[in-house]
Amino acid sequence: MRVVIVAAALILLLPGVPRQAPADGSLRSLVEAEREFAESARRQGLRDSFLAFFADDAIALTPAAEPAKDRLRARPARPFAELEITWEPRQGDVAASGDLGWLTGPSTIIDHTAAPAEPQFGNYLSVWRRQPDGRWRVYIDVGVQTPTLPAFAPGFVRSPESRYTGPGGTAAATRTLADADRLLNQRIASQRAAAAFLAVALESSRLHRPEASPSVGRQAIKEWLSAHAAGMSAVATAAEASRSGDLGYSYGTYTQGGAGREAGAYVRIWTRDVQARWRLMVDVAQPVR
Repeated sequence: MRVVIVAAALILLLPGVPRQAPADGSLRSLVEAEREFAESARRQGLRDSFLAFFADDAIALTPAAEPAKDRLRARPARPFAELEITWEPRQGDVAASGDLGWLTGPSTIIDHTAAPAEPQFGNYLSVWRRQPDGRWRVYIDVGVQTPTLPAFAPGFVRSPESRYTGPGGTAAATRTLADADRLLNQRIASQRAAAAFLAVALESSRLHRPEASPSVGRQAIKEWLSAHAAGMSAVATAAEASRSGDLGYSYGTYTQGGAGREAGAYVRIWTRDVQARWRLMVDVAQPVR
């Protein structure tokens, strides 16, 4: 799985999945970039394809943010025939301004040098930025291992939520997004995690946790957090909103549990609704390995 290889990894087309093209031009170009990235992994091998499709300022969360390309260059090149990774974008969105987007989907890794060479399944999340030359490049890539291949609706599904259409501006929107992220962390510390997340979750929201199938929707998120999120705390590191102020991401660090506690990085995707409230679309907890 992508997250194990580089603190994340990207994807080849999964067999039998309809290659539905999004109607929006910016989102369509983003999905095509992801698929081109996946195909390049087959041709060039994992490391070199990542170096080509990651932004120069891309970060790896270890859990502190570090330059992703430095970590990639330190890894040996392995051909696809040796380390097989497949993935496919199945859900995501792009800001109205076309400068920021995200994608998620299932992934499979098979290390053919291992005995036995058994598949490992995962669910990845990637944050993409449009570069000055117009190309999409990955800024953050994280993921979690899952017990089975995660289920998604057929084809590609855009985030269904209606979004903010008010005044734009990255700086102002980023301030309000950072406030929303910090408030969620404060609520996690002062309330039960389930109640804190439900205050900002939507029916289409996703919760990705290691060694668990994705929790999708408010009820599933509530049930998983109620059962598994005892003693959780989180600290914000950074956030960024799009120029249109309707979409953004945040990341930070978290701990969970008692003496044998889990620690790692979180990444969140946020969408801003028509009432200018930031709502949580995806939350990923990637433990330190």
